[in-house]
Amino acid sequence: MFAYLTIMRPLNCLMAAVAVYVASLIAGLAFYPTLPIIYALVSVFLICAGGMVINDYFDVEIDRVNKPKRPIPSGKISKTTALIYSYLLFGIGVYISYLINIFTFIVAILASALLILYAWKLKKAMMIGHLTVSSLVALTFIYGGLVNLNYLPVLSLAMLALLANTGREIYKSIEDIMGDQKAGLQTLPIKYGVIRAKMIASIFVLFAIILSFLPYFLGIFSDVYLFFVAITDIIFLAAVVGPLKFSAKLCKFAMLASLVAFFAGSIA
Repeated sequence: MFAYLTIMRPLNCLMAAVAVYVASLIAGLAFYPTLPIIYALVSVFLICAGGMVINDYFDVEIDRVNKPKRPIPSGKISKTTALIYSYLLFGIGVYISYLINIFTFIVAILASALLILYAWKLKKAMMIGHLTVSSLVALTFIYGGLVNLNYLPVLSLAMLALLANTGREIYKSIEDIMGDQKAGLQTLPIKYGVIRAKMIASIFVLFAIILSFLPYFLGIFSDVYLFFVAITDIIFLAAVVGPLKFSAKLCKFAMLASLVAFFAGSIA
């Protein structure tokens, strides 16, 4: 049973749910979890989990090299079972999104389709795969805004998520270069080398740092946001200037910290 939880990467799914919750607050919904917010959190968690499982389904040969202890390559879950599991997660998540409103339903279908397409085909296309994943991360904020049919206030957050996660995805591709080469993928580090790939990733992260103060200047967040976003930016800078083997993990911590900054700024 633990393998079915592990393959979902629940921490990533939880971060997506938190992003939706924070976006819903910024969009004007109440702090306490109303039924539409609960539906949104559960649906995005399940759809994200479906994406994680379907990704492992298509990445089994890569994971045999890069992550042999993952549930499918280790034999704890069969490929067929994983495929059924992923579609079940997608189906339940999309159905729950329908209970919110038609716009969240449309976004849920779009996100599910993109997650499947990414795992199946888009990952093999240089940069397109990175941008697809990052767009899905940004879409979680739009989804949260649509719960209250008010997505405009969260657009700046979506942009920051797009930039930061694109940098993180490129850093991750550098870590996974051996398995990606075996699978015949054309990632940035394989095509242009590790140094150039790190430079491109760092540019995306630096842009996210520069623009991280935009929500404050737009009046979306209070002064409290500045304190927390400064901590977030320090972690992002560490990802840029620190050892490459820690860059992707530091970006992940920084994105978690940014959720704290968004949350603190929205309630202060």
